[in-house]
Amino acid sequence: MRPRFLISLLALAAVVLTVAFWLRPVQRTAMTKPSQESVQQTNNVSSAAVSNNGQNVSSNSQSKASPPADSRPITTSFQERQLEAIQQANEKNSQPIKFYGKIIDQDGNPLSGAKINVSIQQTLASAPTASGDIPLHVNIQRFEKESGDDGRFEINNEKGEGVDIESVQKDGYEVEPDNCPHVFGPSIGAYESPAVFKMWSKNIHEQLITGEKDFEVLPDGRSHMIDLTKGTIDESGSGDLKVWIQYTNQVVRGQLYDWSAGIEAINGGLLEEPRGTVMYSAPTDGYTPSFSLQQQIKGGQSGEIGDRSFYLELKNGQEYGKMDINLFAPYGYLHPGLIRLSYAINPSGSRILR
Repeated sequence: MRPRFLISLLALAAVVLTVAFWLRPVQRTAMTKPSQESVQQTNNVSSAAVSNNGQNVSSNSQSKASPPADSRPITTSFQERQLEAIQQANEKNSQPIKFYGKIIDQDGNPLSGAKINVSIQQTLASAPTASGDIPLHVNIQRFEKESGDDGRFEINNEKGEGVDIESVQKDGYEVEPDNCPHVFGPSIGAYESPAVFKMWSKNIHEQLITGEKDFEVLPDGRSHMIDLTKGTIDESGSGDLKVWIQYTNQVVRGQLYDWSAGIEAINGGLLEEPRGTVMYSAPTDGYTPSFSLQQQIKGGQSGEIGDRSFYLELKNGQEYGKMDINLFAPYGYLHPGLIRLSYAINPSGSRILR
């Protein structure tokens, strides 16, 4: 019984040691198995040490060997990747500036002596602090340029994120509001095709016919004639615009119904512009005879064409104008249909609308 007990005890001890070895913390760097050559070298060193009357091994054998190549880090550290990202961002925010601009008057002629106030911004990041924060440093450089005899100016030999044209000034003139202030990228235009800034003489103010009108209409598809000079609307006769809205007056809430509306310029044309555009000068071409919109709305809802802006060519090109217009049906509970209109007409035939 004793030999069997000893064998069982030894077997149990082996299992405990195996489990303990399996659960031990894994080292991050794996040890490489020594090659046969390294084992032979170690034996030679040991023999030399023994034959040296018990003296210490030479200093070369005492120095620590370099770790194997496959045990060295092979991935870039987080800090190095972070610094690389910061460097790339700084390069993007510090690009060479190449900007070409030109100042013209309301008639398209070069305008010299205009003062252009410019700012260029650089946002640069520094290396992370001990707490991990990345400091940002914003540098803004401001300076002034002046347009030459040909109206041109250039911005070179600077670096930054882009160019901010803060203002354009010249005595007796005012810059067109769409032009300034304006933010551009680091590289804009070329000498042959510069960014253009238009200025208007303060002495130019035409005698315009203006008006703001709300006209209630029946949205049954019938035409309504609007005379912009008189500021009137009629279902017959002559006028500058023909406007109509088509929508049923018997609806079931939630059910879909057809909705449509249109505008026609009598003996003229319409040229739509993005809402908010400064419309100081009407173009000479690009007009179309009419505008229309078709859609579906649910019963109980109000349909509309949306706030829209148009240049107007009237009376076979003898007059020009501009208008903001919207067509509704129904408009609340009180109006079956509504035309909301504001306009300015130049009766002299000039395309200037200011």
